[in-house]
Amino acid sequence: MFNYLNHFKKSSNIAVDLGTTNTIVAIEDEGVIFNEPSCIAVERRYGASRVVAIGKKAKAMRGKTHSSLEVISPLANGAISDFEMTKAFMSTLINILSAHISSRPRVGISIPQNLTQVERNSLYEATMLAGAREVILIEDPFSAAVGAGVDINSSRGRMIVDCGSGLTEVSIISLSGLVTSSCSKTAGDTLDNVILEYIKHEKNLLISKDTAEQIKIKMANLINPDTGGSYRANAKHLLNGLPVSFEITAAEVYTAIMPAIEKIKKTIVETIANIPPQIVPDIVEDGVIITGGGALTRGFKEYLEQELKLLVHLSPDPLQDISRGATEILRGLQPFNRFSIK
Repeated sequence: MFNYLNHFKKSSNIAVDLGTTNTIVAIEDEGVIFNEPSCIAVERRYGASRVVAIGKKAKAMRGKTHSSLEVISPLANGAISDFEMTKAFMSTLINILSAHISSRPRVGISIPQNLTQVERNSLYEATMLAGAREVILIEDPFSAAVGAGVDINSSRGRMIVDCGSGLTEVSIISLSGLVTSSCSKTAGDTLDNVILEYIKHEKNLLISKDTAEQIKIKMANLINPDTGGSYRANAKHLLNGLPVSFEITAAEVYTAIMPAIEKIKKTIVETIANIPPQIVPDIVEDGVIITGGGALTRGFKEYLEQELKLLVHLSPDPLQDISRGATEILRGLQPFNRFSIK
């Protein structure tokens, strides 16, 4: 799984985007070398636990395990839902990476800004125990902003909307600090869940979360849903338990996800309402930058422009902004001391 890491033996800076759905790891001067699900498979036998797999291999086991094997997603809604499994995931990941570099690495982990101090300390300690020389915890708004090309040192206020899998974070950044920010647990995973529930209640069909995600990716369209066609998928019928094929249209997906989209918009509007009047001209002139996987939803940019009456800029590479920004912060292109936990 990790043989390709043999090419990265001289790097000592590792940047980790610890996401609810995916974890992305970048090594200085080499770019992204790990981009896999934030999943861990653990086997429990005879009173002991053993990590069987992480990432893609662990996710492939989900829903297919026996009684002694469990697949866990240790993060939910941008927060750590299972401390021990998060530690095990990070320890396994960092240990594997550390085996392929010349010295103990300096590790920067980009984290949601709403993590508690206990969660931050647990993550810090787990990474240090895994062999890191130094651990720097960087809050996502700063990583996302730097990755999107924003000069966070500037006195000019910039607005970043990071729509991830488990959390939507809306931030105004100026002079290397957060002027104001808001978080919402309505994010990419929420869209998957509402599609799943819509199909369950409207069609009496049960689909997996992975199928719901594929429907979202293929069919979600916030601007022209009536012209989006349909998508065929497989499901289990709730009345007789038999497997069936079914079709869902872009218009149906639009109906399912719009209440969640409206909640995301509400979070953005609430943040704008708290902007100091001195920063308002900056936001009016420069607009809003959107990043994260949710920003790739078709029509999301245009929808926000219509609703907010502001320019909206889609980052060129929203999926990797955080890992890229964390790498640059580690490299020293941006000051990071104020974001770190010693």
